[in-house]
Amino acid sequence: MPLESSNFVASHRVDAGGNCQVWAGHLSDGTPAFLKQFSESRSWKQEQQALLHWLPRLAPDLAHLPRLLDQDPHDKSLLISAVPGVPIEKSPLAAGQLEKVMQQAGHWLAALHRLDFQDTDELSLSDSLPLRLESWIENHGNSLTENEIAISRQRVGDGSIFKSTPRVPCHNDFQPRNWLWDGLQVGIIDFEHANANHPAFDWVRLETGIWQKAPELRDRFIEGYGEEPLWSDGDVLTAICAIYAVGCIVWGARHGEAAIVANGRRILD
Repeated sequence: MPLESSNFVASHRVDAGGNCQVWAGHLSDGTPAFLKQFSESRSWKQEQQALLHWLPRLAPDLAHLPRLLDQDPHDKSLLISAVPGVPIEKSPLAAGQLEKVMQQAGHWLAALHRLDFQDTDELSLSDSLPLRLESWIENHGNSLTENEIAISRQRVGDGSIFKSTPRVPCHNDFQPRNWLWDGLQVGIIDFEHANANHPAFDWVRLETGIWQKAPELRDRFIEGYGEEPLWSDGDVLTAICAIYAVGCIVWGARHGEAAIVANGRRILD
């Protein structure tokens, strides 16, 4: 068990597997908390950065957010405060509550995207995003068809469509499964994928998921976000969706997740 010297007492493990083990428990004073141990450094660093440098700069009335209580770089573990609420996907909401959740989520995401930060990446998005696609293709292990490769390359092109948008702080797994609701305020959790990225990567799971079934929720989200970005309806979003879809197919095939593969193919179709 990592962070053995802390005052955290684990009660049970709550993760579903993957690259991160998560234990629910409490501090010595009874305060609920979670201990996360990562199998690789990248996810640990990304969540640590978000908890330490991004989230404390956001207004606390925008959303319930986790706080970093302790960390152990050697074990790649983080002790994180519990966030009030229950998972959106596991709790039936009263009429109108999902619209309220969606609006609050949009409002919070706008604040995250507008944080001042220094982009230290030497490659622009117009250079890096086509390379990201090619990396998935290069390592697809026969999970992609020739047609899927051709479609994704055609939609992303040479990357010039991304020139007008800078990187911003992103959650990168922004969807209802990572939102909690306490009846009044949304809570945002799981920042292991957080890094500087094109802001559309925080819309792609919503655009290809819940908004397709309930487009009115997209309107509520945009109300909270404050404006509809220029990239949110056109070739840029189509290209981002293509990169995301290829990633779903390759990652899903690699990890035996047939549903994720099917979702990627549906998006790319």
